[in-house]
Amino acid sequence: MASRAPGFLARFRETYKVTRYPWKKHVLIGTDLDGNEYWEMPNPLGGRPKRWVQMKDHDDYAVYNQNLLPVQWQAWLRHTRPVAPTTQELIREVQRRNLIQQRAKQLEQDWQQRKQQLQQEHDKAAQLESQTSQPTDTTTQPTGQGDTFVPGEWNPSQAAKRR
Repeated sequence: MASRAPGFLARFRETYKVTRYPWKKHVLIGTDLDGNEYWEMPNPLGGRPKRWVQMKDHDDYAVYNQNLLPVQWQAWLRHTRPVAPTTQELIREVQRRNLIQQRAKQLEQDWQQRKQQLQQEHDKAAQLESQTSQPTDTTTQPTGQGDTFVPGEWNPSQAAKRR
């Protein structure tokens, strides 16, 4: 279904929201990609203007989750950014984030493949080592005589207690 062009009243309402008139207290500065509206109002006592966000899904100003807002708009709300972000800037940020996630996923897959390869090499080396090595005598008794003498293992045991 094709989207219809906004009617006259909808365009008039949007134009009125973003235009500064002397009788208006606040003005719409912009929206983010989720549809949240960002407003600004001059401070009647002077100083920096008041800025706030109207969340799309909530009418209550107390319901505010900053993790749902783009970083650029958070900076604007805190007055650390003087100019509001543009829609193109927000789209570029989403594209950059998606690219980073794809690259991270690719790196993770590459690492898993490398880990499997290293494990296979380790298993092959262990198998070859076990095939080539001579079985060792695990007895604790000494073996051989003269130059071939190998002492047995000695494990200290607890001495009997004297009374």
